[in-house]
Amino acid sequence: SILDAARLVAEEFEDCKNCHPEKCWKGYFDDLSMGVKGLDETRKGYLTKYWRFDQAAPKIASPTTLALPAIPREFRIPPSRFADIEAFLTEKYSEFEASNDTTHVPIFIEYNPGIAPIPPRMKKYLPKYSAYVVAFRVTPANNCFKREDMTELPQKVWEHTMMSATNLLGLALLDEEYEMIKGYDIVVDIATQLSFQKDGYGTTYFGEPTFMDYRLFTLNENLYLHANADVTVVTQLDLRSQEHGVKAKKDQFLLDVVYGEKNLEVTMLHQFNTIWSGGERGKNFALFSVPNITHPDEPDSVYAEVDINPYHRVQQIYLDDIDMLKRSFIKKRIRRNYSVDKIMMRKVKNNGNITVSEEEPSPSFFTVDEHWFPGLRPAFRRAGHGGACCVSLSRKEALAQGGHIALARESWGDNDYLLVGAAHTSVIWRRWYSDKAVPDSQKAMIPHTHYVSFFYAFEPRPPFNLRARSGYFCLGFAGEDEETEGGMFNPHSILTVNRKLSQHNETFSCGQIHFISSFIEKVRDSSQTVIGYGINDCTPRLVEVSKKEIARLLFSDPWDMKIETSQDAKTMDALELPNLPTWYN
Repeated sequence: SILDAARLVAEEFEDCKNCHPEKCWKGYFDDLSMGVKGLDETRKGYLTKYWRFDQAAPKIASPTTLALPAIPREFRIPPSRFADIEAFLTEKYSEFEASNDTTHVPIFIEYNPGIAPIPPRMKKYLPKYSAYVVAFRVTPANNCFKREDMTELPQKVWEHTMMSATNLLGLALLDEEYEMIKGYDIVVDIATQLSFQKDGYGTTYFGEPTFMDYRLFTLNENLYLHANADVTVVTQLDLRSQEHGVKAKKDQFLLDVVYGEKNLEVTMLHQFNTIWSGGERGKNFALFSVPNITHPDEPDSVYAEVDINPYHRVQQIYLDDIDMLKRSFIKKRIRRNYSVDKIMMRKVKNNGNITVSEEEPSPSFFTVDEHWFPGLRPAFRRAGHGGACCVSLSRKEALAQGGHIALARESWGDNDYLLVGAAHTSVIWRRWYSDKAVPDSQKAMIPHTHYVSFFYAFEPRPPFNLRARSGYFCLGFAGEDEETEGGMFNPHSILTVNRKLSQHNETFSCGQIHFISSFIEKVRDSSQTVIGYGINDCTPRLVEVSKKEIARLLFSDPWDMKIETSQDAKTMDALELPNLPTWYN
């Protein structure tokens, strides 16, 4: 029988042991309550198809941790002080306060890597082996340490470290193996140079930075820098070695190198423009391009993803062209940093209305949260956020995974390929998180600020209908030494395990926060993708994921992944649901 065959294969092959019919559930969950009433003890859990977030993650290759040599050594937290972080941060704040420095507390951590291929036309002006450029958020703010380890930290120290407004931009060139090109990494402070930082960074101001969550996109052979300000802003960059440097033209800005060697020259080719497609709350828009259907010889059409799901909302934009808005219009924003008003007035031109897709399909598999928080009481927001986009996935590449996969017409349509992105979502904020009457033990059942991700695939033409999406997964921790990770070992990697993803009193082998900030095809190997993500606002990491593996999650084999009700189970009681607290809603 198929059951006997599955048992034999699982017992003979190491890679197949997790699919043993009687034992597979043990690899994904250790709670017997997920079994079905009426099944004997040997088969208990066999029908369980609610996957753990860490076990549902894609298989990775070439894991690479990054560290910016440009950050001065004296600005890093020495490993010898990890154990007494409160004292260390207090010392650094006292040093900062005594110096009358209005720049920042002398601590920097880099994370959230935004990687992009270097446009071919730029390569002749850069070192020979340059293949990628990567951007980092560089800031004192971090989640490297447990909050309970900082209960004695003075509030003013917390505000200027964990909540620092300092958010600089790190940039570095990488070769094809993700190794940094020596001497070509820098840190720049765009907000200060362009006079956009509200009240400076000193003792008079803390909170939201002017720019944060930097990302890079290569579109139409041009390199774009994208950041969250009050809303999303974007500019075009030019990269050159110092020996090929040119003087910035009118309305261009050669960025001052604050830290690092001055071998890499970066020029903003125009002032930041603002993408207003999402209104005053728009941020984290992923940008992508598709061939111009009506004019094939023209540059690709560029689009911004305004919303990912349940309805995919997309708008065509012209990143380098603007319409000037009145100041009265741009006052309607979440935050109001008046110093960036002149950027907010520079509205990126758009073509037509936002397109709206059909409703998203069901996930290709489900995870344990569906069991713990069923129906209309989900733990995570349904709507995903960018995230990063896009790589192409052809029908042939999807079928390469094998198995029982069938690409139904409604999943593929008339398209030769689909575009795939990676989105994140987080736990829904609930009003009782701040209610002292609710015990911490009960709040721990569904802790806030915990992230999961998912892949989604959509048609490469308007209205960009969503055709597939995976279930939730999380990406893992970095290795703790140079032998397990490529690149330059980052000592903060060992700190990321301080905060683990947790739900329903179950912890997972990944960070509380994993933030996918880039998703591209590997240079010279279109069968592989590169994902850049930050771990707990503490460490940047790059991993390769094959398109075959992405297809496995998007168009998963129903034999292995779908929640199917077997003939035997149809006469049994429904799956048991957990007993939730009375205050949960």
